[in-house]
Amino acid sequence: MVGLIVATHGNTGLELVRSAEMFSGPLDHCKTWALNPGDDIEDGEKILEEYVDQLDEGDGVLIMTDLFGGTPSNLTLKISMRKNVGILTGVNLPMLIQFVSERETQTLDQLVKECMETGQSGILSPTQAMKERRYADGRY
Repeated sequence: MVGLIVATHGNTGLELVRSAEMFSGPLDHCKTWALNPGDDIEDGEKILEEYVDQLDEGDGVLIMTDLFGGTPSNLTLKISMRKNVGILTGVNLPMLIQFVSERETQTLDQLVKECMETGQSGILSPTQAMKERRYADGRY
């Protein structure tokens, strides 16, 4: 089973995991890491690497971060050079739900691809879609 780490600025990751658990129940083989003001970056990298070691049962670990180029993303990229890790940035709830539903049947590489596609397709503008529909129906 592929492990999961959600690494974010502040407690966003913890709250996203809690939200995903509303759909799936408790998430096994999952850790969150939060970067807060004043945290030591080197300690953070050590903690994240320890999490990877704890969670990797041979299938790797997917790390989802909040922001490409942010400290959580940069630290995980360094770790990925040494460990069997996939990284996705821009973590959102659809990505996590996709991960939970497929983690036992897909490889790390497959999960990276599927979760990225699901995360991107989960970003919509319902108001824009309704405007376009009303316009097409001649009601706008």
